[in-house]
Amino acid sequence: MNSLKRKIAGATILISLAGCTKENKIFSLKTIRLNDCRSTNSHVQNVYFKVFIDNNTATPLTTTDVYPGNLTLPATFKIAPTLPMTLYSKTYYVQLWGDSTGYIAACKINMADYKIIFPIDMEVKNDSLNISIMGSWK
Repeated sequence: MNSLKRKIAGATILISLAGCTKENKIFSLKTIRLNDCRSTNSHVQNVYFKVFIDNNTATPLTTTDVYPGNLTLPATFKIAPTLPMTLYSKTYYVQLWGDSTGYIAACKINMADYKIIFPIDMEVKNDSLNISIMGSWK
C-alpha cells in the first residue's frame, strides 16, 4: 500500500512539472463553446465570437462561424484556421456578437489567473457570459 502511495505521488509530481513547462508553448485555439449567455437579445439573431488580444483593438485575431441564437445551448463554434496563442504571456478577450445588434457580451481570459496542465477544455465565465475554449498544445 505504501508503494502505491509513492507511485501516485511520483506521478503527480511528474504531471505538475510537465504542466509548468507549458508557459512558453503555443496553444492552438480550435473551438469556443457557448455554455450560457445572460443577454436578452442573443436569442433573436445569429451569434458568433471574435477573439482580441486587446479590448480596444478594432481588428479581431479571428472570428468563428455563426450559430442561430434561438437554438439550444451549449453551442460549439469552430475557428478556422486555428488561432495560435501564447496563453501564459497575454490577456485575450473573447466577445460574443450578433449579426443584427453587434456586440453582446465578452469574457476576459487572463492566463495569470489559471494554472492548467492540459487546457483542452477550459471554462471561463463572468456575470454575463459562460464559455469554454478548446484546443491543443503545439
